[in-house]
Amino acid sequence: MKFLTARFYGILTLLWLSVMLVLTLTPAQDMPDTPAWKLLSFDTAAHAGVFAVLAGLGWLWARQQPGLRGRAAGVVLLGCIAFGALIEVLQYSMHLGRHAEWSDLLSDTIGAVLGLALLLALRRQLPPAPLAAAALLLALPLHAQPTTPDLAHARRTIEALASAEMHGRGYVQQGEHRAATYLRERLKQLGLQPLAPNYTQPFTLDVNTFPGKMELAANNVMGPHGGGALQPGSDFIAAPNSAGGKVLYTHLLPLDTLVFTNPDTAVAWVRRPLHHQALLLTSRDQARWSQLPPALRQQLDLFAQVVLVPKLTASLASSQANNPRFEVLASRWPQGKKLVHWQLDAQLLHSYPTQNLAAVVRGSVQPDSFLVVSAHYDHLGMMGSKTYFPGANDNASGVALLLELAAHYAQPANRPAYSVAFLLFGAEEAGLVGSSYFVQHPLLPLPRIKFLLNLDLLGTGEEGATVVNGRVHEAAFRQLTALNDAQHYLPRLTARGPAANSDHFPFSEAGVPAFFMYTRGGSLAYHDVHDQPAALSLAGFAGAYGLARDFLNAQGARPAQ
Repeated sequence: MKFLTARFYGILTLLWLSVMLVLTLTPAQDMPDTPAWKLLSFDTAAHAGVFAVLAGLGWLWARQQPGLRGRAAGVVLLGCIAFGALIEVLQYSMHLGRHAEWSDLLSDTIGAVLGLALLLALRRQLPPAPLAAAALLLALPLHAQPTTPDLAHARRTIEALASAEMHGRGYVQQGEHRAATYLRERLKQLGLQPLAPNYTQPFTLDVNTFPGKMELAANNVMGPHGGGALQPGSDFIAAPNSAGGKVLYTHLLPLDTLVFTNPDTAVAWVRRPLHHQALLLTSRDQARWSQLPPALRQQLDLFAQVVLVPKLTASLASSQANNPRFEVLASRWPQGKKLVHWQLDAQLLHSYPTQNLAAVVRGSVQPDSFLVVSAHYDHLGMMGSKTYFPGANDNASGVALLLELAAHYAQPANRPAYSVAFLLFGAEEAGLVGSSYFVQHPLLPLPRIKFLLNLDLLGTGEEGATVVNGRVHEAAFRQLTALNDAQHYLPRLTARGPAANSDHFPFSEAGVPAFFMYTRGGSLAYHDVHDQPAALSLAGFAGAYGLARDFLNAQGARPAQ
């Protein structure tokens, strides 16, 4: 009978171990939502609870074993600690988007202690005082504030910003205004103090848009049955400065590359008539454009253009060319076609009204000293009336990380010593327009900013992260590296020099110390229709969060004791 009882408890223990492995090694994006309790950390409670059950089942099994009866509790406790450590190592090494934390192991241990203490007390092998002490130890971390981001919540943020309802967060169908409305509500829910009325700093910009028809087809036959239609977004895009227009059919004129080396050929092309022709060239030809004589460049700029490119990479422009210009994926271009048809609606918007969003958590010790976390929320918008650019990695991921950091510092237990401002910039894709406007019209004194951390492209992380300005602010980068080495947040950090590639740059030019951090590895989608939430691993998201939090704390955001 004792053999059957021991076997029964052994099977239950193994089943529970299996359940725990499935739960703890499930990728972050597949985890269910967790309750947002204010006085209780669900993650801590979950860790402690499952290990309390494991310890209890393990003890019921161990005490049936002849060699373990007198020391069952100690053996089971050590086994639980070792198993908890194994789980943390696996979560770190398997890149599940779930970060290993020593606090999780502490919760596991306290849960196991409490489970064993409860069983021993019930069997009257343990007086009530130790049981009460174990319960108190468990209660302490339950009331502590979470130290890791809610990855499931962050992924939902990314999905919301990259959804079709946001229209690519651009300037067609009020996409960026929809995103701003969503983010204002998030800032209000976190209880952040606005730095401007309704968190909003308005500004305007000029931007070229493509709100309606977008068609392109190449074939050798005129008429509705010619075929050769290309798909917007996946096969072709409009160049950012393209004009609109409609042409039933026109002849394609391949660029003679001798124009780059033969003066006679160049002169002949200057004299070539332009009517009823579209210029066909490659991205390599376009890269050599500056080598052409000015008269020839001026002549060729009057042609409608079809440029064959190895990858579609969209962008924005503040002006329009004279004629339509298309970029076509070279692998999708139908070779040998001599005719082309297009219909393109292009609208150059002047003084389009948009906005930055700005909020702050006031510091408890030096509220007039600021640390800044920034991210741009805009993206490229629509390419025609049906195709949009989701912008999941660029930069819904950075916005999600900013909001997770804001949630951390908004909690009373984490109120920073210095004030921490959270800036969400518009029109970054249009040329750093929003951040440049902020620097010219600051909502907080620029000399009072101790450091700015700009977050952009943070949806991957398999290969670590790059820090722009790491070679400029060398002492700060050494500090960042030391924090990463101590906690193993990201596989590696790489320093880079100055670059005008995100919203940190206007601040750097104004003398504000600033880093721009982006993760590497994983999805290569960039400025295209494939930058979707499902493509993001979030492998480095938790690590980037921990590193950013620790770095900000080291600069003055650490809560006052």
